[in-house]
Amino acid sequence: MKKFLIILFILAVLAILIVAAVFLLTAGVTGTADDFFQTVKSGDLKAASYFLSEEFKAATSQEEFEAFMKGTALSDYESATWSSREISGNTAQVEGSVKTEGGGTIPILIKFVKENGKWKILAMEKSAAGLEEKPASAKTIPEDGELRRMTDVALRDFARAVNQADFTDFHGTLSELWKNQITPERLLEIFHTFVDQEADLTVLSQFEPVFSEAPVIDDNDLLVLTGYYPTQPSICYFTLKYTYEHPRWMLAGIHINLK
Repeated sequence: MKKFLIILFILAVLAILIVAAVFLLTAGVTGTADDFFQTVKSGDLKAASYFLSEEFKAATSQEEFEAFMKGTALSDYESATWSSREISGNTAQVEGSVKTEGGGTIPILIKFVKENGKWKILAMEKSAAGLEEKPASAKTIPEDGELRRMTDVALRDFARAVNQADFTDFHGTLSELWKNQITPERLLEIFHTFVDQEADLTVLSQFEPVFSEAPVIDDNDLLVLTGYYPTQPSICYFTLKYTYEHPRWMLAGIHINLK
Protein backbone atom coordinates (compact mmCIF):
# COMPACT_ATOMS: atom_id res chain seq x y z
CA MET A 1 0.00 0.00 0.00
CA LYS A 2 2.85 2.34 0.88
CA LYS A 3 4.54 1.64 -2.46
CA PHE A 4 1.27 2.40 -4.27
CA LEU A 5 0.94 5.76 -2.47
CA ILE A 6 4.51 6.65 -3.41
CA ILE A 7 3.75 5.93 -7.07
CA LEU A 8 0.62 8.09 -6.89
CA PHE A 9 2.66 10.88 -5.33
CA ILE A 10 5.30 10.69 -8.08
CA LEU A 11 2.62 10.76 -10.79
CA ALA A 12 0.98 13.76 -9.17
CA VAL A 13 4.30 15.61 -9.03
CA LEU A 14 4.99 14.78 -12.68
CA ALA A 15 1.54 16.07 -13.66
CA ILE A 16 2.21 19.32 -11.81
CA LEU A 17 5.60 19.68 -13.49
CA ILE A 18 4.06 19.09 -16.93
CA VAL A 19 1.39 21.73 -16.34
CA ALA A 20 4.03 24.14 -15.04
CA ALA A 21 6.19 23.50 -18.12
CA VAL A 22 3.27 24.21 -20.46
CA PHE A 23 2.50 27.47 -18.69
CA LEU A 24 6.17 28.47 -18.80
CA LEU A 25 6.54 27.68 -22.51
CA THR A 26 3.36 29.54 -23.46
CA ALA A 27 3.95 32.56 -21.23
CA GLY A 28 5.26 34.55 -24.20
CA VAL A 29 2.17 33.68 -26.25
CA THR A 30 -0.36 34.71 -23.61
CA GLY A 31 1.72 37.80 -22.84
CA THR A 32 1.51 38.83 -26.49
CA ALA A 33 -2.27 38.31 -26.45
CA ASP A 34 -2.68 40.41 -23.29
CA ASP A 35 -0.44 43.19 -24.64
CA PHE A 36 -2.41 43.18 -27.89
CA PHE A 37 -5.75 43.66 -26.14
CA GLN A 38 -4.32 46.36 -23.86
CA THR A 39 -3.18 48.24 -26.97
CA VAL A 40 -6.61 47.77 -28.59
CA LYS A 41 -8.22 49.10 -25.42
CA SER A 42 -6.06 52.25 -25.61
CA GLY A 43 -7.67 52.98 -28.99
CA ASP A 44 -4.39 52.92 -30.92
CA LEU A 45 -5.31 50.28 -33.52
CA LYS A 46 -2.35 51.16 -35.73
CA ALA A 47 -0.04 50.26 -32.87
CA ALA A 48 -2.09 47.10 -32.27
CA SER A 49 -1.30 45.95 -35.80
CA TYR A 50 2.33 45.53 -34.65
CA PHE A 51 1.17 42.30 -32.96
CA LEU A 52 -0.18 40.87 -36.26
CA SER A 53 1.78 38.46 -38.45
CA GLU A 54 2.70 39.26 -42.03
CA GLU A 55 0.25 36.59 -43.21
CA PHE A 56 -2.56 38.16 -41.15
CA LYS A 57 -1.84 41.58 -42.66
CA ALA A 58 -1.64 40.10 -46.16
CA ALA A 59 -5.09 38.56 -45.77
CA THR A 60 -6.73 41.45 -43.89
CA SER A 61 -6.34 45.14 -44.64
CA GLN A 62 -5.78 47.68 -41.86
CA GLU A 63 -9.25 49.07 -42.55
CA GLU A 64 -10.86 45.61 -42.20
CA PHE A 65 -8.91 44.95 -39.02
CA GLU A 66 -9.95 48.25 -37.45
CA ALA A 67 -13.58 47.76 -38.49
CA PHE A 68 -13.63 44.32 -36.87
CA MET A 69 -12.13 45.53 -33.60
CA LYS A 70 -14.43 48.55 -33.42
CA GLY A 71 -17.44 46.38 -34.22
CA THR A 72 -16.90 44.03 -31.28
CA ALA A 73 -16.78 44.43 -27.52
CA LEU A 74 -13.12 43.33 -27.52
CA SER A 75 -12.14 46.99 -27.45
CA ASP A 76 -13.79 47.09 -24.00
CA TYR A 77 -11.15 44.63 -22.74
CA GLU A 78 -10.59 44.31 -19.00
CA SER A 79 -8.81 40.96 -18.63
CA ALA A 80 -8.41 37.56 -20.23
CA THR A 81 -8.40 33.97 -18.99
CA TRP A 82 -6.67 31.31 -21.09
CA SER A 83 -8.06 27.84 -20.42
CA SER A 84 -6.16 26.05 -23.20
CA ARG A 85 -2.61 26.59 -24.44
CA GLU A 86 -0.71 24.76 -27.17
CA ILE A 87 2.70 25.29 -28.72
CA SER A 88 4.42 23.37 -31.54
CA GLY A 89 7.66 24.68 -32.99
CA ASN A 90 7.00 28.11 -34.44
CA THR A 91 3.22 27.94 -34.08
CA ALA A 92 0.97 28.17 -31.04
CA GLN A 93 -2.59 28.87 -30.02
CA VAL A 94 -4.49 29.88 -26.91
CA GLU A 95 -8.19 29.54 -26.20
CA GLY A 96 -10.14 31.20 -23.45
CA SER A 97 -12.32 34.21 -22.83
CA VAL A 98 -12.02 37.97 -22.66
CA LYS A 99 -13.80 39.78 -19.85
CA THR A 100 -15.05 43.26 -20.73
CA GLU A 101 -15.38 46.26 -18.47
CA GLY A 102 -19.12 46.01 -18.95
CA GLY A 103 -19.08 42.57 -17.31
CA GLY A 104 -19.42 40.56 -20.50
CA THR A 105 -17.48 37.44 -21.48
CA ILE A 106 -16.31 36.77 -25.03
CA PRO A 107 -15.02 33.28 -26.00
CA ILE A 108 -11.99 33.56 -28.29
CA LEU A 109 -9.32 31.46 -29.98
CA ILE A 110 -6.03 33.05 -31.10
CA LYS A 111 -3.42 31.39 -33.32
CA PHE A 112 0.20 32.56 -33.40
CA VAL A 113 3.28 32.18 -35.56
CA LYS A 114 6.83 33.11 -34.57
CA GLU A 115 8.40 35.79 -36.78
CA ASN A 116 11.94 37.04 -36.14
CA GLY A 117 11.86 35.48 -32.69
CA LYS A 118 8.58 37.14 -31.64
CA TRP A 119 5.08 35.70 -31.40
CA LYS A 120 2.68 37.33 -33.85
CA ILE A 121 -1.07 36.81 -34.22
CA LEU A 122 -1.88 34.65 -37.26
CA ALA A 123 -5.66 34.42 -36.77
CA MET A 124 -8.44 35.23 -34.30
CA GLU A 125 -11.72 33.37 -33.99
CA LYS A 126 -14.56 34.89 -31.97
CA SER A 127 -17.87 33.15 -31.48
CA ALA A 128 -20.69 35.07 -33.14
CA ALA A 129 -23.37 36.55 -30.89
CA GLY A 130 -27.03 37.34 -31.48
CA LEU A 131 -28.84 36.30 -34.62
CA GLU A 132 -26.39 34.71 -37.01
CA GLU A 133 -26.74 33.80 -40.64
CA LYS A 134 -25.02 30.71 -41.95
CA PRO A 135 -21.41 31.52 -43.00
CA ALA A 136 -20.71 32.18 -46.67
CA SER A 137 -20.94 28.98 -48.64
CA ALA A 138 -17.71 27.10 -49.19
CA LYS A 139 -18.94 26.65 -52.76
CA THR A 140 -18.40 30.34 -53.52
CA ILE A 141 -15.25 30.77 -55.60
CA PRO A 142 -13.36 34.00 -54.74
CA GLU A 143 -12.82 36.78 -57.27
CA ASP A 144 -9.91 36.48 -59.70
CA GLY A 145 -7.82 39.04 -57.82
CA GLU A 146 -8.19 37.13 -54.57
CA LEU A 147 -7.33 33.84 -56.29
CA ARG A 148 -4.12 35.38 -57.61
CA ARG A 149 -3.26 36.72 -54.16
CA MET A 150 -3.87 33.30 -52.60
CA THR A 151 -1.61 31.71 -55.22
CA ASP A 152 1.17 34.25 -54.70
CA VAL A 153 1.04 33.84 -50.92
CA ALA A 154 1.16 30.04 -51.12
CA LEU A 155 4.11 30.01 -53.52
CA ARG A 156 5.91 32.72 -51.54
CA ASP A 157 5.63 30.74 -48.30
CA PHE A 158 6.65 27.55 -50.10
CA ALA A 159 9.69 29.27 -51.65
CA ARG A 160 10.82 30.50 -48.24
CA ALA A 161 10.51 27.00 -46.80
CA VAL A 162 12.62 25.57 -49.63
CA ASN A 163 15.31 28.23 -49.25
CA GLN A 164 15.48 27.67 -45.48
CA ALA A 165 15.22 23.86 -45.80
CA ASP A 166 12.68 24.19 -43.00
CA PHE A 167 8.91 23.83 -43.45
CA THR A 168 7.94 24.79 -39.90
CA ASP A 169 6.62 28.25 -40.78
CA PHE A 170 4.95 26.93 -43.94
CA HIS A 171 3.23 24.26 -41.86
CA GLY A 172 1.79 27.00 -39.66
CA THR A 173 -0.01 28.55 -42.64
CA LEU A 174 -1.86 25.38 -43.62
CA SER A 175 -5.49 24.52 -43.05
CA GLU A 176 -6.28 22.66 -39.85
CA LEU A 177 -7.38 19.75 -42.06
CA TRP A 178 -3.92 19.33 -43.63
CA LYS A 179 -1.95 20.49 -40.61
CA ASN A 180 -3.35 17.62 -38.55
CA GLN A 181 -2.34 15.11 -41.22
CA ILE A 182 1.27 16.13 -41.80
CA THR A 183 4.34 17.43 -39.98
CA PRO A 184 7.00 19.97 -41.05
CA GLU A 185 9.50 17.10 -41.19
CA ARG A 186 7.28 15.11 -43.55
CA LEU A 187 6.86 18.16 -45.79
CA LEU A 188 10.64 18.45 -46.00
CA GLU A 189 10.85 14.80 -47.03
CA ILE A 190 8.21 15.25 -49.74
CA PHE A 191 9.80 18.36 -51.23
CA HIS A 192 13.45 17.47 -50.59
CA THR A 193 14.18 17.55 -54.35
CA PHE A 194 13.62 21.32 -54.44
CA VAL A 195 15.85 21.74 -51.39
CA ASP A 196 18.59 19.46 -52.76
CA GLN A 197 18.60 21.31 -56.09
CA GLU A 198 18.60 24.67 -54.28
CA ALA A 199 15.65 25.80 -56.37
CA ASP A 200 15.07 29.51 -55.74
CA LEU A 201 11.34 29.99 -56.27
CA THR A 202 11.34 33.49 -54.80
CA VAL A 203 11.75 34.72 -58.42
CA LEU A 204 8.07 33.85 -58.90
CA SER A 205 7.18 37.10 -57.14
CA GLN A 206 8.26 38.89 -60.34
CA PHE A 207 5.57 37.13 -62.39
CA GLU A 208 1.78 36.92 -62.48
CA PRO A 209 0.25 33.45 -62.11
CA VAL A 210 -1.65 32.15 -65.14
CA PHE A 211 -4.62 29.82 -64.53
CA SER A 212 -4.54 27.17 -67.24
CA GLU A 213 -7.87 25.75 -66.05
CA ALA A 214 -10.89 27.49 -64.62
CA PRO A 215 -10.85 27.44 -60.78
CA VAL A 216 -13.22 24.73 -59.61
CA ILE A 217 -14.61 23.25 -56.41
CA ASP A 218 -14.34 19.48 -56.60
CA ASP A 219 -16.54 16.75 -55.15
CA ASN A 220 -14.68 17.01 -51.82
CA ASP A 221 -15.52 20.73 -51.55
CA LEU A 222 -11.87 21.61 -52.21
CA LEU A 223 -11.10 24.71 -54.26
CA VAL A 224 -8.58 23.67 -56.94
CA LEU A 225 -6.31 26.18 -58.69
CA THR A 226 -4.25 24.90 -61.62
CA GLY A 227 -1.81 26.97 -63.64
CA TYR A 228 1.75 28.14 -64.06
CA TYR A 229 4.19 31.01 -63.74
CA PRO A 230 5.72 31.96 -67.14
CA THR A 231 9.31 31.77 -65.91
CA GLN A 232 12.27 30.96 -68.17
CA PRO A 233 13.99 28.69 -69.01
CA SER A 234 11.88 26.42 -66.76
CA ILE A 235 8.16 27.00 -66.32
CA CYS A 236 6.76 26.54 -62.82
CA TYR A 237 3.49 24.58 -62.93
CA PHE A 238 1.29 24.40 -59.84
CA THR A 239 -1.84 22.81 -58.47
CA LEU A 240 -3.14 24.25 -55.22
CA LYS A 241 -6.01 22.90 -53.16
CA TYR A 242 -7.87 24.85 -50.49
CA THR A 243 -10.48 23.94 -47.91
CA TYR A 244 -12.89 26.49 -46.50
CA GLU A 245 -12.35 27.17 -42.80
CA HIS A 246 -14.52 30.12 -41.86
CA PRO A 247 -13.89 32.89 -42.66
CA ARG A 248 -11.38 32.06 -45.44
CA TRP A 249 -9.97 29.43 -47.76
CA MET A 250 -6.89 27.70 -46.30
CA LEU A 251 -4.23 25.70 -48.15
CA ALA A 252 -4.90 21.94 -48.06
CA GLY A 253 -2.56 20.67 -50.78
CA ILE A 254 0.23 21.82 -53.09
CA HIS A 255 1.93 20.29 -56.12
CA ILE A 256 4.80 22.06 -57.87
CA ASN A 257 6.52 20.96 -61.07
CA LEU A 258 9.38 22.67 -62.92
CA LYS A 259 9.58 21.85 -66.62
